[in-house]
Amino acid sequence: MPFFIFLADEGLPDTGEHAVADEIRDRTITLEALALPDARDMAFRYTVLELATAIKPFCFKHVFDRLGFDRAVYFDPDIRMFAWPGEVDAALDEGAACALTPHICTPYTDNARPGIADLLQSGTFNLGFAAFANVPEARRFLDWWGERLVTGCLVDLAQGLFVDQRYVDLAPSFMASLRILRSKGLNVAYWNLHERPVTCTQGQWRAAGEPLSFFHFSGVVPGNPAVFSKHQDRFDINSAGEAGALVSLYLEELSAHGHETWSKVPYGFARYRDGSPIPPPARRRPFRPGSDPFAAYDHAYWEAPSDRIDPCGARRFTRMMEAIHSGRPDLQAAFPLATRRGRAAFLDWFDAHGARELNLPAARSSLWARLRLAARRRVPGLRP
Repeated sequence: MPFFIFLADEGLPDTGEHAVADEIRDRTITLEALALPDARDMAFRYTVLELATAIKPFCFKHVFDRLGFDRAVYFDPDIRMFAWPGEVDAALDEGAACALTPHICTPYTDNARPGIADLLQSGTFNLGFAAFANVPEARRFLDWWGERLVTGCLVDLAQGLFVDQRYVDLAPSFMASLRILRSKGLNVAYWNLHERPVTCTQGQWRAAGEPLSFFHFSGVVPGNPAVFSKHQDRFDINSAGEAGALVSLYLEELSAHGHETWSKVPYGFARYRDGSPIPPPARRRPFRPGSDPFAAYDHAYWEAPSDRIDPCGARRFTRMMEAIHSGRPDLQAAFPLATRRGRAAFLDWFDAHGARELNLPAARSSLWARLRLAARRRVPGLRP
């Protein structure tokens, strides 16, 4: 069956050890080929996770409009197929406009992570898989979904957003013929392993007794086979049972297919044109139409004092500091800016960890150092 790769990156390498074989290149569709409203703006606005998820509706429409297919099935790149999911074909043959898989079909009975609250934040359906038919009902939803994702495909839990997934919570309301697939062998992953124990008998993998169609290896860590998934704490590589062995086999396959080499290919939209890294908060700044957001990091703008975090009139915080704090619930909880101690402790954290964690370009002034020193001198117990 036809298979295509949609590349959320600047382009494919042409030469050297990262040169791509012609058979892969012929199946790869780049951002330039998609009918995106403004590909460069989206590439700058979003992190790699956000961009890769924002283009999904446009990928489906490309398959329909440019490639001429009447149905399409999407899989995340960290999914491994074991058998084609016949339930998908059956659903579309029976008139479904769309087929989706829920994260879970039965509740959790423990206090481990992820819990129900986590799924309420990330969405009912896991969009590592989705299938659409080229029918009016599906097209209307893809148009609406795509419009939202041009600027709203964000990891912003405080605003109720988790990339493309939360919008699709509305899909059952918008598409009367949507089919929810509940087969245990579809989209097995750390979030539903409690209801889908994996076994292998005579080389045949199964989940909760049903044939395993595809497993979603979200959160595995190549090079560290001791981690089952870094996104959860319900299972470790041993307590996951034979699913742990499946992860080990998957990591071996990644290694055999050159993961160590290919993982060194730099992300094409990670840096400004002068080579300096783009800090994630800087991606949220609106740019004038026609300007090039990739031109350079705007030191003057981001190092200017914030006009919002200034409770004592001391003008201690830069715009970048404000952007970092406002986008991180963990920092907001640890360093409440309503108190002097919280403000000083946040500046201390920024000095020790923040600039390095976010790959911030070196400051051109001594503003940060002066403000950190001033804040510490005002709070007993903080090191000078």
